[in-house]
Formats: sequence, structure tokens, C-alpha cells
Amino acid sequence: MVIKNETKFTNDCVEGAMRAANFDNNKYKMFKMIYNIFGLIFGMLFVRYMVFQVMGSDKADSFMIVFYGILTALFLYIGMVAMDRNNKKKYHNIYGKMVGITFYYEVDAEKIVVHDEEQDSDTFMWEQVNRWAQDADNIYIFVGQDDSLVFSKKGFIEGTEEDLRQLAQAVIGLREESTKDV
Repeated sequence: MVIKNETKFTNDCVEGAMRAANFDNNKYKMFKMIYNIFGLIFGMLFVRYMVFQVMGSDKADSFMIVFYGILTALFLYIGMVAMDRNNKKKYHNIYGKMVGITFYYEVDAEKIVVHDEEQDSDTFMWEQVNRWAQDADNIYIFVGQDDSLVFSKKGFIEGTEEDLRQLAQAVIGLREESTKDV
């Protein structure tokens, strides 16, 4: 069975590929969590000294209020905004030139052949595929940590999105079983 798909690459595809790649990026998730936790800890200390100030306690210290306020803002900004902005910039550098191009995929049990409007062609063997992910609009087949093929769920010409998911699960599952046997 050959599965055929036509996908017009958009900015939403770039952002979807970024989110899908970060599902399994433990280093990214760990650093994001660390920055956010420290931001919350400093935020609690900021609130503590603000309460001392409001209550007129002798433990109130204006320097500590400013110090913890700055640290809270800095760590939460890095954890919530800067890391995502930097990651988005990286993905737009990788995929930015592909926006607006329509890709045609032909998938069978051995390989994935990709053609584009400019008649360029690439072939990926299933052995190159690391993993797959999906969201509401697309299915992402990863052939590297950051490199993915984006299949629009609305773009199937032959076969269905379920056929592609089953094929990806079967191929990746067989590979995982063969490595466990060794």
C-alpha cells in the first residue's frame, strides 16, 4: 500500500514541528522547569518581604523587596518567554525557507519519498526515522532531533492518516523490539 499526501508548508507547520520536537526534549524541559521553579521561589520571597513591609515589621527590607522582585521577573521571563523565543528562532532558521512550498509525500513500508513544487526529491528510509508525533492538524515524522517531515491530516490523496500512524507505529515498534532482543 502506498500512502500519498500533499502538504503546503506554513508558519503553523514550523511551530507545530517545534512543539512536537520538544515533547521528547528532556534537556529543554528540565531547564525550562528549573527557571520557572526558581522564579516561583524568588516570587514567594518577594511576597514575604512585601508582607513584612505592609505590616510594618522590623524584618522589612526595601533592598530585599527589589532584589527578589528583579530575580523573580528575570527567572520567570527566561523560563516562560526567552527559551521559547530562542527555540522558535532556531526552528524558523531551519524551516523558514520552506514556508509556502507544497510537498508531495509517497510513503510505503520501506521508504518515504518527498517531492516539492520545484521537482526536488529526497528519499528517507524508515531506518532513519526516530519517532513520530501529531497534533490536531499535522503528523510529524522525525528523521533527526530537529528535522521532521510534516504531513497535513487534510492532505491525504491515497490512504488515510490512520494508515500513516499505524505504519509509523509498526516500523518504529519493530525496530525497538529488535534492539531489545540483542
